[in-house]
Amino acid sequence: MNDAANTPGRHPAGAETRMGILALAVKNRSEAAEAVNRLISEYGELVIGRIGVPYRQKGLSVIAMIVEGTTDALGAFSGKLGMLPAVKSKMVLFDSTAPGQTDVQGS
Repeated sequence: MNDAANTPGRHPAGAETRMGILALAVKNRSEAAEAVNRLISEYGELVIGRIGVPYRQKGLSVIAMIVEGTTDALGAFSGKLGMLPAVKSKMVLFDSTAPGQTDVQGS
């Protein structure tokens, strides 16, 4: 049985999620594209939006994704992408409060 909580990108109801930006630099697009796209699809429920830009002068493809999920799911996503040959990944997570709001506990 495929439990939704065990599906990459899914998180248990009530789990704290965070929003962030996941940036990728892909050196060998022709060789890495299939694996990169497979992982993005696998973790698709975390992806809010995505943009990809070829940086031809450097022979790179740059992908930026706005993501939201648990820190565990986001870390797994970023880590698996970063383990691919010729791919570098960096994640920036925002704190858990929305801009202009304070944390309920008063921090």
